[in-house]
Amino acid sequence: MSPSRRERREQRRWRKEMLRRLEQLDEVDRQHGLGAMPLGTPTDLSARHRRRSRPRRTTGPVLPGLLISGILAGGVMLHDPGMTGYRFRQLIDNLTGSGGGSYAFVVTTADGDPVGWDHCRSIHYVVNPVGGPSDWENTVDDGIQEVSNASGFTFTFDGTTKERSFDERLTDPQDPPPVLIGWADSSEVPELKGSTAGIGGSTPVRNGSRIHFATGVVVLDSEAFDRMEVTGETTAERLILAHELGHVLGLDHVDDIGELMNPEYVGQSGFGPGDREGLKQLHELPCS
Repeated sequence: MSPSRRERREQRRWRKEMLRRLEQLDEVDRQHGLGAMPLGTPTDLSARHRRRSRPRRTTGPVLPGLLISGILAGGVMLHDPGMTGYRFRQLIDNLTGSGGGSYAFVVTTADGDPVGWDHCRSIHYVVNPVGGPSDWENTVDDGIQEVSNASGFTFTFDGTTKERSFDERLTDPQDPPPVLIGWADSSEVPELKGSTAGIGGSTPVRNGSRIHFATGVVVLDSEAFDRMEVTGETTAERLILAHELGHVLGLDHVDDIGELMNPEYVGQSGFGPGDREGLKQLHELPCS
């Protein structure tokens, strides 16, 4: 069933407002080896990802933080007794730094909640292997397993495809297409120029009163993966894909080089403690 004209208009209005609120153009994708896929309207993902400047969450002194946060949180609950348990826990995490590491979200709602996927449903994906390494199946399987283990989200492989809609990811909220994973070079996807090894991200839709991601794209640099295949850098291949899938799930870049969501791959062994805390919060969002 196709969405009504009113629903489509509301969907476009939401995306326009979401993009308007994201203030800082993300130039990191063209400067470093990893990137973030743009968020955009259902008809224009080429608007390029913009993100709101927000402080990185880091661990801090727990006992003084708990004393202060207990007083502040009590005041907040008196002021807003209807606050959800999720929002209350998020407040405590912000005050005490109890997450254990740095993490940030690609986009948040006006209430401050991150936008993510419905964890009650499997995330379906397809692969266009053209331009990919000869063992692309292992690379994709390993990358999917890496992010699934760290996040708790489940993924379902829907097979291969000839689709190459890396710049535009049209979506019907009632019947969204699967996440597209593929390889390209900078002549096809200009954002892959320089040392950028991949870009990834998702498209949000409205379901009733909730906003969630419904489809997404990961495009990996074919030349970079060719080089890694020759040199046997299978770990780098797996983790670069996992990084981009982190963007798909809703994580943004962080400055901490101990986290996989740092914009540079500098030998991280997997998702760090901050990455995992951010993924946990995304997984704990209510189902749509």
